[in-house]
Amino acid sequence: MERLTKRTSSLFVRVAVFLPVLVMLPLAPARAQDGDAVAMVNGRPISKRRMIEVLWDAHGLPILQQLIVLELAKEQTAARKIRVTPEDVEREFQRALNTIAPEAGRDGKPLDEAAKQQTLDFLLQQKGISLAEFKIGMERNAHLRKLVEQDLRVDDPTLREEFARLYGEKVEIRSIQIGEVSALHEALNLLEKGTDFGDVARRLSQDTASAQRGGLLEPFTFNDDNIAPVLREAAFALAAGEVSKPVKVGRWWFIWRLERRIPPADARFEDVKAEVERKLRERVIPQEMNRLVTELFHKAEIRVLDRDLKPKFEELLKRNAAADGALTP
Repeated sequence: MERLTKRTSSLFVRVAVFLPVLVMLPLAPARAQDGDAVAMVNGRPISKRRMIEVLWDAHGLPILQQLIVLELAKEQTAARKIRVTPEDVEREFQRALNTIAPEAGRDGKPLDEAAKQQTLDFLLQQKGISLAEFKIGMERNAHLRKLVEQDLRVDDPTLREEFARLYGEKVEIRSIQIGEVSALHEALNLLEKGTDFGDVARRLSQDTASAQRGGLLEPFTFNDDNIAPVLREAAFALAAGEVSKPVKVGRWWFIWRLERRIPPADARFEDVKAEVERKLRERVIPQEMNRLVTELFHKAEIRVLDRDLKPKFEELLKRNAAADGALTP
C-alpha cells in the first residue's frame, strides 16, 4: 500500500530499468578496427562504440541517478566524519538479500546463501538491473543508514506509542485503491451488483501488492502512522463485513471493507520494550533514509553536462515533481 502520511519522493530509492528490445537491422559490410568490434555476425561487425551507445541510452539515466545520490550521501558522511566500511556495505547487501528472498523454500527448509542469491539474480533480471547497479544502491544505503542512525533518538513516550501501534486493537481490511474516476464508478457498480469485494480488488485495485491478495492489507491499529488518519478513522468506524464509502487521499480513492477486529495483545510494555524498540527502528530508519535522500537531492546543485542525458534528467525531475504534488492531500 502506498505511503500516505509522508511526502517522500521515490526518485532515488528504487531503480527500475527496463531494457528495450533491440532489433538488429542489416548492416552494410564494414571492416572494424582491431579492438573496436565486440562480435562478428556473418562477417559483419558489431562495434564497441555501437554497444556503448545502446547501453548509455538504456542505462545512462538510472545509473546517473544512483551515482548522484551516492556522492551526496558520501559528502555528508565525510563532513560528519562518519566512517562507512566495506563491512557496512556488505551488511546492507545481506539486509536487502534477506528482504528480497523468502525465508524458506517450497519444501519448508531455510534457504541457503546460494538460493538467496539466485532469487536476487532472478529479480534483477526481471527489472533489467545489473548487479553492479544494485551494489551502488547498497553503498548508498550504507551511508544513508549511518547518517540516520546517528541522528535517531528514541525516548520512552515514543516507545509507548509504538507499543500501542504494535499491541493495541487492530483491524484487518480489504482495500480497493483507484486513481481514475471512471474506474471508481466501475468498482462501485460491481459492488452494488453484489460482486465479491476481493474479486473487484483483484480486477481494479491499483495497489498491485494487495490486489493479488484480493485487497487484503496487513492488520493495523488506530494510531498506526503508516495509514492516513482519515483512512484509520474510516476503518475503525466500520462493522465487520461493512464496506466504506469512497475516501479520497491525494489523487487516490479508497474503498475499504472490514474483515475483522483483532483484540489487543496481552502484553506488558516493560516486558517487550526491547522488542518494541527494535521494530520501531526497523520501521523508521528506512523512512528516514527516504526523507534524507530527498532532502539532500533538493538542496544540491546538480548540473548534468551531457547533452543527451540533460533533457532526460530534466524531464525526470518534472515527472517526479508532478507526482509529489499529486500525492498532496
